[in-house]
Amino acid sequence: MTILGIGIDILHLPRLRQVLLKHPERFLTRILTRSEQAEFRAIQAKAGGQIDHDKPVQFLGARWALKEACYKAVYPHHKLTWQDVTVIKENGKPALSIPEQARFGIGKSHVSVSHDGDYLIGQVLIESPSPSSH
Repeated sequence: MTILGIGIDILHLPRLRQVLLKHPERFLTRILTRSEQAEFRAIQAKAGGQIDHDKPVQFLGARWALKEACYKAVYPHHKLTWQDVTVIKENGKPALSIPEQARFGIGKSHVSVSHDGDYLIGQVLIESPSPSSH
């Protein structure tokens, strides 16, 4: 395995909550892909419709941190946008879906997210594509 890059991001959830309350729709459509937006709305509905409930904020925080960490892992080789990366679940764990990862020269990704109190951290390791995938 050859590592293309590693990225990490830490987020203060109360700060994210303030931004979310100030500009909810603009913020959600900028950060989340359509499938992530649908998942966010379902979590928000379970939270009584509150956008600033802990679960929706943690959901959004995890996506923010993992996408930011992914960006850091591949930069300066590539400049990904928020919409180029979708955070999904595989076997109950977070994973990244990057539809055009071959075009971006990105191999397999490894992700981890953790939160404690007001803080959330996301870490991403990106492998270079294997020689057979070129």
